[in-house]
Order: sequence, then C-alpha cells, then structure tokens
Amino acid sequence: MRVTFICLEWPHSGHVGGVGRYAYRLASSLAADPDIELTVVTFEGGTALDGAALRFLPRPAGRFGRFYGAPLRLRKIVASTRPDVIHSFGDDWALATHAGVPLVRTFLGSSLSEARSSTGLRRLNHYVLALTEQLSAQRADHKIGIGPDSFEAFRCEDLMPPVTAIAPRGHARKSNSPSVVFIGSYGGRKRGALVAEVVAEAQAQLGIEIRLTVVGPESDSASWPAGTVHKSGATDDVVQEVVETAWVLVAPSLYEGFGIPTFEALSLGTAVIASSNPGSRYMLRATEESGALSVVEDKRLVPELIARLLHGPNLSSAEDVGRRKAVDALLNAASSIRLTTDIYPRSIAEAAN
Repeated sequence: MRVTFICLEWPHSGHVGGVGRYAYRLASSLAADPDIELTVVTFEGGTALDGAALRFLPRPAGRFGRFYGAPLRLRKIVASTRPDVIHSFGDDWALATHAGVPLVRTFLGSSLSEARSSTGLRRLNHYVLALTEQLSAQRADHKIGIGPDSFEAFRCEDLMPPVTAIAPRGHARKSNSPSVVFIGSYGGRKRGALVAEVVAEAQAQLGIEIRLTVVGPESDSASWPAGTVHKSGATDDVVQEVVETAWVLVAPSLYEGFGIPTFEALSLGTAVIASSNPGSRYMLRATEESGALSVVEDKRLVPELIARLLHGPNLSSAEDVGRRKAVDALLNAASSIRLTTDIYPRSIAEAAN
C-alpha cells in the first residue's frame, strides 16, 4: 500500500512543535510495516526517516508563502508519488481532484478556535485558514479529529488522539530542587509571558529558587527572564529529559485541540497545571480528576503552583493511578494499527466504488 503523508510541520533543525513530533512518530510506526510504502511531502531540511522517502518543497520565508503558496506547490509532488491513499495533517485545501485516491485528513484542532484566542495579523490569518479547513473537510474522504473539539467541529468519522507511547529513558527521575517546564512561545496563545510571571510570583512567596526551563523558538529566547534555561531545536530525547525531570509542567495555553506536552508529561509521571481549553478538559476527564492534571483559572495558577511545589517532586499514589489510566485510554484510542487495518483499506475500498 502506497501512503503519502502531507506534513509541512515535519521535524527539522529549527524549533519543532508537537504536531511535527507526533507525525514523525506515527510515520515511524508505518515505515516499519513491510506492507506500507511511505512517502512524506514536506519542506526542505526535513528530518530523514528510515523506511520512508521524503519529497521536498522549498521552505518559504514568510507567512503568506507558508500557508497559501506551499499548498498550491505541493499538488504536483503529491500526484507524482502515485499514492493509494493520501494522509494529510493540513495544507491540503489546494489539492486537485484526487481521481479515485482517497484523502484521509487529520484535523489538529480548529483554526477558528485559534483565531478567537489570537490577536493582530495572526488572528486574521487563522480566520482565513478556518475557511481552508472547511474546504478540506468537504473534500476529505475520511476525517480524523485529535480531540472532541475537532471531532465535532469537522464532523469526523474517527477520534484519534495525536499520541504515541512514551517510556522513561533512564533519566534522573526528578531534579533535586523545585523546577518548572514550559513548552511554547513567550507570546501568543501559549502565553509564555504568563508562565514567567507565575513562576516569579511563586518564587517570591516561597522564598526559594525555582528553576524554569523553556522549550521554544530561538526567536524569543531574549524575552525570558535572566536565569531561564531556554532550549530551541531540541531533539525528542532532550525534550523528554526536561519534562521527565521537572516537578511540574505549566501549560496556560488559551486554546489546544489536544495538548501533546500535557500528555507527554502525564506519560512521564510529571504533574501538569493547565488553563481550561478543549484539550485540557478532555484529558482531565481521562485522568478521572485524580490530581495529576490540574485545570485552573488564571487567578489560581500561582497558588496551584505553590501547592504543587510544596507537595514535592513526585505524584501521589492516587495521582499516579489516574494518570496511568488516562495514558492507557488515550494510547488505545490512538493506535496506529487502526490506520493500516481499518481506516486506509476502508477509504481505498470506498473510493473505488
């Protein structure tokens, strides 16, 4: 079976978000299947993957080229791979009619929801992208939502969380002193600036040093307070070590369709304090509100962080049971075997009729 991935967020040498990391891990499992011939269409500089062929587009310099020029350019490349099925993670709105080749589309949240949590040109861009998402939803043969938000917004046939199994790699279990990790940008919906304020206030009230480590783009590294450990272009292993050894992940994003960093923290036994959004509420239900994941209003971020740090680096037994149940349930729903044994074959059969 020839499968072509469209993933312009594929990992590369610069800052890589959760979408790229997830797509790479999912592709790795497919590439290991002897019955799958996998091709990935992405930008130049994309990270190679054993068992998969990569086809490249020129990497654009600006926002317009990224979101509107690139989808037009990828049409010929996708057609040249002669796929049995196309699996897109976005940017497929300009594909020509795919002549009997089914399009499986994974919706990684909602641009309309992102627009409502953004400002300026970013907000306008997401409103326009929301129109392209609707076009994509109309043309897709099979739709997959990563959480209840996108599942309902695009009337998807399947709900498949964007996760793969993550196991501890033998890192030191927890740092000796209180530590916080944040993944994302200083500005925008991720609200890194708020994290800096919350950590500073908690540090002042406790009278102790709290180490803040940030995994984010190099472009905003200078925005963070002195003493912040900033990592950009980090490998999976580095990100996992940072999350695994931290006492708590703080994730105050205004919008997440799922929230991969939150899932990864729970997988590694690290507590999470998050703002309320569709993704955090979905995972909160999965943990049975055991306490491993706390979803709070902004005014509760500082007291919640103080309470977590006073609790110590490790989860309680009840919290650990809750987070394990959540991780197992989400992994079961996300199994890549569903693609090769059900979704892809069914989509191919339906397109042939």
